[in-house]
Amino acid sequence: MPDSLAEIVIAEGLMTPSEVAQVATAADSARIPLVVPMVRELGVDEVALVVALKKHVRVVALDPAKIELDSDAPRELCLDDSRRLRALPISIGIYGAGPRLLRVAMADPTDAVSIAELEHITECTVEPVLVTLSAVEEMIESAYKHLVTEVMKRSESVRTPKLTPNPPENRPKTRPLHRIADEAGTLLRVEALVQLCVDKGLFEQSEYAAAVKALLKKK
Repeated sequence: MPDSLAEIVIAEGLMTPSEVAQVATAADSARIPLVVPMVRELGVDEVALVVALKKHVRVVALDPAKIELDSDAPRELCLDDSRRLRALPISIGIYGAGPRLLRVAMADPTDAVSIAELEHITECTVEPVLVTLSAVEEMIESAYKHLVTEVMKRSESVRTPKLTPNPPENRPKTRPLHRIADEAGTLLRVEALVQLCVDKGLFEQSEYAAAVKALLKKK
């Protein structure tokens, strides 16, 4: 009984052994799951893959449209690893005294290497569920976009509110500076200035009068 994706696709006539060897080399080089080059490079039908996997492997296949995502589950895996492994944690739970159980949507639930890496990263027991490759890729982008938005909203909610300036009608009103000198004419101001200078001993009244006469002669 075949127990790996490579064996299953050969047994079901979806790929030849040489084609499997070709995509296996590509997958190893890029460090990505085997199912990715099978679908993206050789064009193996995704639905046919799901049917073949369900036939040979005891695994739950889910309709992506009906998956209820536990918002805490994607936090167990960073976006980069989720994209690379084509795996999305959809729920997390604790049963008894055992380790946490993480349900992960994957396009290849037979990928023992990816499952082992997921268990190492998350420190959970991983239970894979089957979805198509395109579906899991779309779900990953949607889930982490929502997660980032949620974090941003939380950050904004605890941010210190900005102080709002008082509206004009509520601001304290101040009166403009009023000077008595503003009420005097130019002549009175000059007389006051001359008297001040005389009082301070800067010049005599007679000296001021002589200076005025000198200016009048020039005119």
